[in-house]
Amino acid sequence: MSLFITGTGTGVGKTVVTAALAAWLKARGENFCVYKPIQTGSPDPAHPEDPTLIKSWVDSEIETACTYCFSEPVAPYAADVDRLIKSGQILQDFKALQKKHRVVLVEGAGGVRVPVAKHLEMKDLIRMLQLPVLVVTHPQLGTMNHTLLTVESLLNERLEVKGVVVSNYPDAPEQQDAATKSLIHTLEAFLPVPLLGTLPPIELNADGFKAVCPTLDQWRLFE
Repeated sequence: MSLFITGTGTGVGKTVVTAALAAWLKARGENFCVYKPIQTGSPDPAHPEDPTLIKSWVDSEIETACTYCFSEPVAPYAADVDRLIKSGQILQDFKALQKKHRVVLVEGAGGVRVPVAKHLEMKDLIRMLQLPVLVVTHPQLGTMNHTLLTVESLLNERLEVKGVVVSNYPDAPEQQDAATKSLIHTLEAFLPVPLLGTLPPIELNADGFKAVCPTLDQWRLFE
């Protein structure tokens, strides 16, 4: 089973969570790859930033792929000034990866309503790929609104949401402000999908990601 990893916005931890999933799959000897259909804000378009980071953090041997890469750190629609993005090409590349790997981890760009091309948003790509979705959110103030709106948007599109994960959640009580302390209880009360758990701050290296693999056992994403 493959999975689409989206977020409540930019910088919430999608790439870190994708890397953690990659480390977890690698530890289990799974046949998988990481696919970033569209990368923006990459200084070197020849080396898409997020897939490159995942390889450097987890294992340089992990297969990664990216269909479109742009240097400007803006939404795909804005970055693609020459209108190169074609949903059909993304679907073709994804299906080619599926033929080689049992699991394809697909990391989105930004959130689900991010403009990709004319009349095309990230949620439309998710529907086209026919994948279940993991939503990544953050523990800072304001995350409740963003998280509930993201899940609502996905469910309104009749997309399968496996659950929500809070990335970079501080475990130490002294590092938690009032919003962070109340977040888990409030999310559980209002989310119409499972809150799978939290992921603590991770050391961005192979040992750091290996250390959080037991946490991912509890998410049961690939069962």
